[in-house]
Amino acid sequence: MKYTHEEKYLMEKDPKLKNLILENKHIKVKKATKNYYHSMINLVISQFISTSAALSISNNLLKHFEDQYFKDKHFSDLSLVDIKKLGFSMNKAKSIKAITDEFQTKSFLNNMTLLSKNDFDLYLLSIYGVGPWTLNMFKLFTLGEKDIFSSKDAALRKAMQVYDMVPLSAKHDEYEVYSMLWKPYRSIACLHLWKSLD
Repeated sequence: MKYTHEEKYLMEKDPKLKNLILENKHIKVKKATKNYYHSMINLVISQFISTSAALSISNNLLKHFEDQYFKDKHFSDLSLVDIKKLGFSMNKAKSIKAITDEFQTKSFLNNMTLLSKNDFDLYLLSIYGVGPWTLNMFKLFTLGEKDIFSSKDAALRKAMQVYDMVPLSAKHDEYEVYSMLWKPYRSIACLHLWKSLD
């Protein structure tokens, strides 16, 4: 079995993660995407629900819009009540509306180009409904950054407990501390942790 440089590095650094990677075999990392709006809407859909539920909702909505990807035009003319009627909570409807407004005014793309990484993070966090988990998942899955970890992710915490990396009573910062073993490839570790729960 061929493993990437990143996977070999992780196996050398952490015997517990090594066992998990050997069970999973090599994971092919998806390339970064520039379809930022589609990604942001999918991340809002994914908040607080399982991956399978999020995928089902996303696919049903795309069928509704008769499109392959979410586009700002799908939501731009809808009221919050209209968006909520598509199956969202009011908070998620507000978040989708806020994200759509940022894309409609080109603020998102302009800020992505002009701002430093840190300032862009702060900008994203200023958008209604975008918190640390959404920011980290955007950086991991959309921008393809290799050193992202989020202790806010319940599935990551569960996998780390299953593989005895942290005690069941561990606080969020204990997960963060353990993840330092995997720097600078924490994103790859996350992919293996998620896959272990499939």
